[in-house]
Amino acid sequence: MKSLLPMPILLSALTLAVSGCSELDRLTTPPLEMTVELKSPVAAETTLTLSGNGLNETYTDNGTGLSTKASVWPGSYTATLSRLSVGPIVYQGVLAFSNANGNLSRTESLVFQVRSIDSGKLKIAGSYQAVTGSLQVKATGLPFGTQPKLSYQGADGVKKPFDPTQPASLSPGNYQIAFEAVTVGGRTYTPNPTTMVVAVQAGAYAPVEVTYTEAP
Repeated sequence: MKSLLPMPILLSALTLAVSGCSELDRLTTPPLEMTVELKSPVAAETTLTLSGNGLNETYTDNGTGLSTKASVWPGSYTATLSRLSVGPIVYQGVLAFSNANGNLSRTESLVFQVRSIDSGKLKIAGSYQAVTGSLQVKATGLPFGTQPKLSYQGADGVKKPFDPTQPASLSPGNYQIAFEAVTVGGRTYTPNPTTMVVAVQAGAYAPVEVTYTEAP
């Protein structure tokens, strides 16, 4: 009668072989070196997380720029960038991966494969690009502490109020700005101009100036 003992051993070895990089591989195979770069556009913390194939590492940058090395083995990995916003300015993360075949880029999250032939050519880089802007409102002629009253209308044709103390995030494009009269303590102040068109750019505040005059 033949022994059945070798079967579990064979199955165990097969499981190790198909599950990616096994613990045995890590002990017997030198890792590949991958360059990891991360750059925050502002002095705010951003993170790049690498996970998969037994790896779970988080890299951090606060605007100075990070460049380091990671040890990886052949297999599948996921890179993920943290989200970033500073006030109304929203930034979108961009990941760029390069290996022996060329480059691959995605926003916020990227799945990539590491192979033995990629030795010396592995790099993952995280960066950010602004996707929204806002308005910077300057009003003169109003009593101290009084805010101007205004609204904006973009390409969608929807008119919305704008609070200068809590600026809204605006997509790049042209906006119709409309100012309204302000009444304080029984006195009415009228704006000049009453309307204007401003161009909002990503990552910037479009200047908006208005002068109020007390109505007779």
